[in-house]
Amino acid sequence: MPYPAWRAAPLHLGLAACGAASVFSFAPWYWAPLMWLSLAALFAAIGHAPSPRHAAWRGLSWGLGYFLANVHWVFISMHTYGGMPAWMAAGCTLLFALYLALFPALAGWLGRRWPARDAWRGALVIPLAFCATEYLRGWLFTGFPWAVSGTSQLPYTPLAGYAPLIGAWGAGLLLALCVGQVVGAPRQPKRWAAVAATWLLGLGLQQVDWTTPQGEPVSVSLAQGNIPQDMKWDQAHFVDNLRTYLWLTREAKGEIVVLPETAIPAFLNDIPDWYLDELRQAVGKRHLVSGVPIMGQRDDEYYNSVMAITEPKQAVYSKHHLVPFGEFVPVPTLFGWMYQFLDMPLSGFSRGAPKQPPFVLGPTRLAANICYEDVFGREIIRALPEATMLVNVSNLAWFDGSWAAAQHAQMSQARALETGRYMLRATNTGLTAIIDQKGRLLASLPPMKKALLEGRARNFTGLTPYARLGDWVFLLALAAGFALSLALARRV
Repeated sequence: MPYPAWRAAPLHLGLAACGAASVFSFAPWYWAPLMWLSLAALFAAIGHAPSPRHAAWRGLSWGLGYFLANVHWVFISMHTYGGMPAWMAAGCTLLFALYLALFPALAGWLGRRWPARDAWRGALVIPLAFCATEYLRGWLFTGFPWAVSGTSQLPYTPLAGYAPLIGAWGAGLLLALCVGQVVGAPRQPKRWAAVAATWLLGLGLQQVDWTTPQGEPVSVSLAQGNIPQDMKWDQAHFVDNLRTYLWLTREAKGEIVVLPETAIPAFLNDIPDWYLDELRQAVGKRHLVSGVPIMGQRDDEYYNSVMAITEPKQAVYSKHHLVPFGEFVPVPTLFGWMYQFLDMPLSGFSRGAPKQPPFVLGPTRLAANICYEDVFGREIIRALPEATMLVNVSNLAWFDGSWAAAQHAQMSQARALETGRYMLRATNTGLTAIIDQKGRLLASLPPMKKALLEGRARNFTGLTPYARLGDWVFLLALAAGFALSLALARRV
């Protein structure tokens, strides 16, 4: 007799709630154990599913709750600042969450479909399937590795000790395997001992210094102009916006002064010469780096860039990894209609080169990345070993009132851990911060406040194992784990 769908409703609602609860494991809360509990609920539900199809539906329910909670701020950008009707923005947010939920759904199907002995399905196969599909989400269609499970454990749990070796992906794999060990056989002391050993080794690894400080600390000033998104590109506020960052630059005391993404809200060739001269005079012989859009050689070619304004050659970094729907339109024939309802300036950026040299600012070799780019660890390490420090410039005013800025800062913390480098963050409305090579927030500004963050940062040299090998260790571990499960399944 078919199982009535209505009887499964409480299970699916419960799974969605468990997925949604994971949002508190990320910044600004950092309640990392909640991710363990959330994954335990998912893995147990998949393991007890009567078929791969049921397991997929359970993964979809968990994933829908997970992503609605973790990327709800998409609604703010589309409705509050993009001008899209509320019902349409809510529908697009739901569709986006449903798309992302397909990945844990695939993990559920694969976890039940993959040949494995019952003793190893929960402990090995389901965790591997989850991590494999999570990585697929971070790669497919340019990737969206936001709210990756491993990031929830960084930088304040012992699993952070593994990040310089195997990255956030590897930390997520260890997290999933630890959860799988306990869920698969909760009464076996050996499983708990394995989890404890992983935890203790991580504590030890946290004490290892993978990179070496170079020279004396450098004073830095990070500007946060707090210009609302609906005023940023409004010509009526153009002069006020210029005054804001000129005033902050004049007040800055650091050897390196950083202004956020598109701090100057005009193309470089449209900026009055007197304004650039005023900025240079404000810092004198010090160094000024600012976000500014730059026109290319064609009318339809323009870049989201960062420029070292005070350097003789005005070195430029142009954003390579663009945000789908925000900075370019994927498959315009399918999705171009959305822009009839959105007021989004500069939504057709061109891509910069994959590898670009860092800025040479005295003893500092500063590698820039812009906004969303620092969620991709495999791309940030391209700047190494030349770069001695990292900087992220962002404008998250599109998502004000949400936890998006704090979540984004946690990903910067992950990148600092993976590279063994300081990460500076200069943002328009928050979270502006100085992060050390261990991923710790040394100083930050309150969000939604016009201010300067004054502090000191250090240059580092050398390469972490992750900076040398990238995601290859994680990918090989996945392949080895699936191969092992097949070998175990064939044993008599």
